[in-house]
Amino acid sequence: MRTRITTSNNLCHTSPSGIRVILGNKNIRMTNKSDKTFLFEANLNWLAEDRGIMYAHGANGPIYVTTPAQFGGSGKEWSPEHLLLSAEIGCDMSTFISFAKKTGVDFSHLECTATGQVELAEGRFRFTHINVYPKIYITGESMRENTNKAIEKTARYCLISNSINASIIYHTQILIEKQRIKVEKPAIVC
Repeated sequence: MRTRITTSNNLCHTSPSGIRVILGNKNIRMTNKSDKTFLFEANLNWLAEDRGIMYAHGANGPIYVTTPAQFGGSGKEWSPEHLLLSAEIGCDMSTFISFAKKTGVDFSHLECTATGQVELAEGRFRFTHINVYPKIYITGESMRENTNKAIEKTARYCLISNSINASIIYHTQILIEKQRIKVEKPAIVC
């Protein structure tokens, strides 16, 4: 599939390297849910070297992004690769919560890790495999069957999973709340 760029009343900017950047049509509207079409927008401003700042209307705070060290960047901020994996597990969380509510799953804690394998495939780097490791703590054994159903629906209906051209493998653990070891929040180092 080829990437296509179209312009229509878009604001354009030429970067210092001569690349034409389309800043977007500011008359974008969000359609209602009955249309089954939704539009999301994210914005990036290049700061210097391999560093940029991203933001989205309605989201709290910016995200700084940089090229990962594996591809010659500084690797000191979030990379697009980290953001893709975070989008996957963030969507898994949202989708699971939705299905858990619908099926009456009572859970006390959810945590998730994702690892992605990037390979050179057909002359281009891409994610080929993503492993997702959710841990769901339920309040009792009676919740296990519905939790499994919610997980199966999450894997099937997660919007981000359905948009990624990589093999996504779930390694889910369902644990009873009393098995949870409470961990203090990690210190944030600035």
